[in-house]
Amino acid sequence: MPTALFVRIVKLRKWFPPRDPLAAKIARMCILREDLLIEMQGVYTEDVTELDEHSAEFRRMYFLRNLIRSLTELSAAIQTLLTNQEFKRLLGQQPKPLKEAFHKAAAVIGAAHILVRDVRNDICGHVREAAVQEALERIDAEAFGLWVIGKKANLTHHKFAGELTSEILLKDVTGEERRTISASKFATIADLMEEIFGLVEVCFRMYAQDRGLMLS
Repeated sequence: MPTALFVRIVKLRKWFPPRDPLAAKIARMCILREDLLIEMQGVYTEDVTELDEHSAEFRRMYFLRNLIRSLTELSAAIQTLLTNQEFKRLLGQQPKPLKEAFHKAAAVIGAAHILVRDVRNDICGHVREAAVQEALERIDAEAFGLWVIGKKANLTHHKFAGELTSEILLKDVTGEERRTISASKFATIADLMEEIFGLVEVCFRMYAQDRGLMLS
């Protein structure tokens, strides 16, 4: 486990007072940020023995679906934060380079929000029957998966579900784009993740400094 560079105590009622709309927005953003980080680890970790009985690919797909859901929520949370008058005041007090970097990152997040939301609606927040039907009509005629039948129900796996999930996630991605991930919509999602982590940190530090919490 990596060693933290610095640890400080956050007294929750002091840092996030009750009946304080901005405090609730910042706290929600922090929760979603940690969710996103765990889901990233679930996608990128090579081996998780307890979760890979079905397959490592399916485990990654599962965490990717949850990651996209958290990305959508976090993106929406930042959009909502930008409408808060107290936060607007805080942002207005920041140095010009920080404000410009903030607005640039917010623009990337805003532009990607519709794409990420649509992916979330198809297969991440819910498994939409219409999205499954569209995938079945679109999937290659030679595509296949496996049904592994165990002695008990919990040892049986519908591995073909992974193929269907992939097809739903890759809606509107051409065959050429599927061979070059950098050209696909998942490149947009990767860019969004990079921007969103930096933006959350900026928002949290602005909030903490304005309230004198960094000195307590």
